[in-house]
Amino acid sequence: MAPYNPQKTLALLERTLTAEPTMSLRALTALRAELDVLERHLVGRALQEGQTYTQIARPLGISRQAAHRRYRDLTTTTSPTLSDDARAALVRAREEAARHGSRSIDGEHLVLALAHAGVLQLDVEAARRSFGPPSLNAPKPAGLHPSIHARLVRNSGVLGLEQLMQATLQDAGARRLLDQFGGSVHKLVHSRPVAHRGGAAAEARLAESFH
Repeated sequence: MAPYNPQKTLALLERTLTAEPTMSLRALTALRAELDVLERHLVGRALQEGQTYTQIARPLGISRQAAHRRYRDLTTTTSPTLSDDARAALVRAREEAARHGSRSIDGEHLVLALAHAGVLQLDVEAARRSFGPPSLNAPKPAGLHPSIHARLVRNSGVLGLEQLMQATLQDAGARRLLDQFGGSVHKLVHSRPVAHRGGAAAEARLAESFH
């Protein structure tokens, strides 16, 4: 993505408004190009913060499909490599989300998964009961909540339990669950191997969370 220079935009705007007509038209043409750069810069920031294409399309006055076609190159990032621990935690978080009929894997589901992995201390059964009874015939979660996804894909290299925990603890719902059920964080020194449950099907479903 081309860098955005606000000083250049302001200089072009001033030249457009004050120069003689021919120079103003030339400056206006350059200003339009610079505003296109600014728009892409703002869309890129919104995507990094977890905004959806629907939310981005609305103020631009275009459809979600048009926004996706125009800006999808801004999200073509390499999915992080998952450690075995992090992979197992994400699979369990997806199971927790499906159990409660959630359309996405939210911070609360990651808290339960991290508690199972021994990273967080939490009354898991009490926390589960706070969600209500399990949902029957609920659709499978589509993937990670956009804001959590955005935090995780910023990581380079191997994504382990520590990075997963850091992204989770930035989520308001996750923090509420920890506060309510007496959770505490265990310091991670070394990541221990965790068997990957679920086979190839679980691997494929998990990969969808990062796209």
